[in-house]
Amino acid sequence: MFDVDFENKGPQLICHPSYGHLREEILKHLEEIDLSNHFILFSSGTTGGNIKGYALSKKALLLNASAVNEHFQLSSGDVWGLSLPLYHVGGLSVLARAYLLKNKIIDARSWNPDEWSEKMKDVSVTTIVPTQLYDLVKKGICPNKNLKYLIVGGDFLSSKLQKEAQKLGWPVIRTLGMSEVCSQLASTETPLSDDLKILPIHEVKSEDGQLLIKSQALFTLEFELGKDFKVRLAEELCDKEGYYKTRDLVRLSGNIIHHLGRLEDEYKIAGHLINLNKLKETLSEYLLGVNLFNKMEFSIEEDERKGKKLVLLALPEAMNNSVVEEISSRINPIKIDEVRVIPSFNRTFLGKLKKNQDPI
Repeated sequence: MFDVDFENKGPQLICHPSYGHLREEILKHLEEIDLSNHFILFSSGTTGGNIKGYALSKKALLLNASAVNEHFQLSSGDVWGLSLPLYHVGGLSVLARAYLLKNKIIDARSWNPDEWSEKMKDVSVTTIVPTQLYDLVKKGICPNKNLKYLIVGGDFLSSKLQKEAQKLGWPVIRTLGMSEVCSQLASTETPLSDDLKILPIHEVKSEDGQLLIKSQALFTLEFELGKDFKVRLAEELCDKEGYYKTRDLVRLSGNIIHHLGRLEDEYKIAGHLINLNKLKETLSEYLLGVNLFNKMEFSIEEDERKGKKLVLLALPEAMNNSVVEEISSRINPIKIDEVRVIPSFNRTFLGKLKKNQDPI
């Protein structure tokens, strides 16, 4: 039904349809490496430039799945809603969790908020991304009485959107996941909790605020397809203690993690240290209040004079001088260097903004 086989001993490449033509090339590059009992998929963080992906062992994927099942105390009686594509680790991991407990799975990958809600009638747990959550909130859709957990991951989730969803009764679970550890690294335990707890299969530490992970569910290798094909084994990327250095910025308090964004989310512009994640929070909270959510985005771009510049991207229907002035006042003393009207946003399948955004 889902074209994924946990009993198959050979490598299985699962890719976005637009990358299908690269399937044979990638497998050929990897054929000299023993990837039996592995899934190969692209990184959900690929937003521009070279294509990046990971080989994840079935053992690692199932270890993460088991930890998630235990974290939420799921049982064979639970019903999973599959709302994310299988070429994203968040979708593939749903099949792994259901495989271990022999759960029933409802296929709800074709996104239409009303139709999706109908399919969720008997579902007790599912995973979606913030853009999908916004669609549900905007339409005022409420959850079914059986839903215990609505796990939201994949991209930045604003606290205002989370609260709006909770008002409608959605049992929102915030999560921090990454392909490198086969999906979940940390999660809240209940819809009422704010603390992202590290799953016990992972060990973490930080160096100058940068997250390092030692995990039983770590990827086997990463590959990058650009002018050349590059392969890097996880063991080569780990320090002598077995910790893999991510590009995530965090603050750690015991087994609680506070995610502050990515290394590439911090920039210095005109003397101001800018955290793009914080700007996104400010922008999304305002846009939610004026019914313009997802109609504007911040982007950091190269600038010949300043090195970097802050660009406010806007869809035509959102372009309004008073709106721009209000946003400017909310991020003061940080200045918007350019306002650019674009016909549509070029996004990944998770709703993340890609690097190239062409003006009208």
